[in-house]
Amino acid sequence: MEFFIPKMQVPYREARSGLWGNPTSTLNWCEEDYNITFYCAELVNTLTNLVFMYLGFKGLRNVFKYGHSKIFILAFLGYIVVGIGSMAFHSTLKYEMQLADELPMIYTVCIMAYATFSYNRPLKTQILIATGLVGLAAFITIYYLHAKDPVFHQVAYGLLTLSTIVRGFYVMYYKLKPALCKRNPVQGELILKQMWQLATSGIAMFLTGFFLWNLDNIFCKHITTTKQHLQLPWSVVLEGHGWWHILTGAGAYHLILWRLWSNKCLDGGEEEFVLDWVPMRTVPQVLVREIESQAIAAQQQIGLVRAHLASKQREMRLAQLTRSELSSLPPDTPVYEGVGKMCVFTLQSGTSICNLLLTLSLRFVGLPAPELQDKLGTQIKDIETETEALGKRLHYLETTAKNSQEHIEKMLKGGQA
Repeated sequence: MEFFIPKMQVPYREARSGLWGNPTSTLNWCEEDYNITFYCAELVNTLTNLVFMYLGFKGLRNVFKYGHSKIFILAFLGYIVVGIGSMAFHSTLKYEMQLADELPMIYTVCIMAYATFSYNRPLKTQILIATGLVGLAAFITIYYLHAKDPVFHQVAYGLLTLSTIVRGFYVMYYKLKPALCKRNPVQGELILKQMWQLATSGIAMFLTGFFLWNLDNIFCKHITTTKQHLQLPWSVVLEGHGWWHILTGAGAYHLILWRLWSNKCLDGGEEEFVLDWVPMRTVPQVLVREIESQAIAAQQQIGLVRAHLASKQREMRLAQLTRSELSSLPPDTPVYEGVGKMCVFTLQSGTSICNLLLTLSLRFVGLPAPELQDKLGTQIKDIETETEALGKRLHYLETTAKNSQEHIEKMLKGGQA
């Protein structure tokens, strides 16, 4: 590795001018401006926001596909807008784009607060909560535009997030837990463990990202010196604010899914839906219990394909045996091929009655032995092609059934961990 790294080193740009001109934002991060490209002020901080795009559209697709509550359409749209705004901010370092990054964070957490505090409340209470949150978001926006104090924004965002999480835990333990344990105690315990893991994973990601972000701010001078020594591409791993984007993006997604899954279970949907997630290894998503259906359907198809495959194999063995027998005969030996059944009608007349007789008999046609051998050869090739296709189909179905079963077992183990 000592010999490999120097060969891969790429120096930073010496010029620090860029397409968007001098920064006008009230914040600037440890990543040096325009140090990689003329077109983007902070390339790493910009690209790390792609995690919001990927997870946001994934969540949005699942909301539409599985008919989750419409409030989560707004939540994931807000989540995506946060990522877009952050990309615009870090690529330009303009104050207007800074607002496009920071204010959607407030609005999105307000949406999640509404989803958490208004669930299963009377309509009047829901309207009151919505009005209060809209008013709070408006106040934060107006005050922040006037004060231009990033600390105020960070504190407001943190308090809103904290209150939403605390309320989520309260609902989980004092409302959801009794309901789940009443319906199915064993399943209820597994679901609660999953929810605990999902929530704590999201919180841990948030806190880790916040820790790395602060290290980036506090030790920026030393980190910058180290990055200049390492050079590209190795230095990008030291961009602490980029890690903040990745970890908070993943953490926020986990917390949105936690709220969504909680709502589903509060509605009694744990029999219809499942949390598809292996902690620290897969991206969580709430799905219809289609994995089990896939496994059952695959098992049914496996039986049919195996029967069809066995039939074709018998047919091929018969054709091969017939061809082998023909090859031992002299070429001029008279041979006959069965071509189906024939109905023969016979009219018999008597003195006063006419009888119509129906006779069913097999028909055979004489063929030269070489010609029949050629026909058998073609038939064998066709059967081999069909057998190969059936074998591939059987392998696919067996793999699907195996993967579905393993997936179910992983989810169960994940819930029991």
